[in-house]
Amino acid sequence: MNKDNPSHRTAPVAGRPIGVLLADDHPALRAGLRSLLSTEPDMDVVGESGSGEEAYAWYRAHQPDVVVMDLSMEGMGGMEALGRIVKHDSAARILVYSVFSTEVMLNRALSLGALGYVTKGNDTEVLIDGIREVARGRGFVSPDLISVMVRRRASRERSLLEQLSDREFQILVLTAQGLHAEACGQALSLSEKTVRNHLTKIKAKLGVVDTAGLVLLAVGAGLVEP
Repeated sequence: MNKDNPSHRTAPVAGRPIGVLLADDHPALRAGLRSLLSTEPDMDVVGESGSGEEAYAWYRAHQPDVVVMDLSMEGMGGMEALGRIVKHDSAARILVYSVFSTEVMLNRALSLGALGYVTKGNDTEVLIDGIREVARGRGFVSPDLISVMVRRRASRERSLLEQLSDREFQILVLTAQGLHAEACGQALSLSEKTVRNHLTKIKAKLGVVDTAGLVLLAVGAGLVEP
């Protein structure tokens, strides 16, 4: 990563339009997007690129607020350009705008550092919302990808849960069902202190800081009903 690029970039300055780089190998589509975004007072298309190589070079030279990135470009594709940009600047804010709606493509883009992903079949309002959210440093996916995100999250949570011992798993489930430490101990013939010690270890393994976090994770993994 270039040392001149901060690892934590603030959102665009209030009152200044969001500077957007359009990266897509179809000139007509770029022209359409430029026309669309020109009607938004808080957005300004500051550059265009027709290949991954151009997108990467343009980003390094100008550091736009948001990159709207197609994935299927000739030469260096959008996925590789995405990865290179994020490697150069971990604070880069990239919104993928693609025809691909598969779980594999979404997971790959997000794992490389994209903050958002919108499929091209959506209304243009969804893309505009996505640009605004990504400019604020927030994650965003189009509505048609929500079910994919749920599966992705559940898979990640199941992977985390595999770290737990059988006893820790039992305590997690009982806690998510609403039992406090003393009640968990009674159900499992353990002392309250032992249960609390287990809970401390469970939180550390799962990367959560409180009981509410444990409950959310358990619900997301399908261990208990919400």
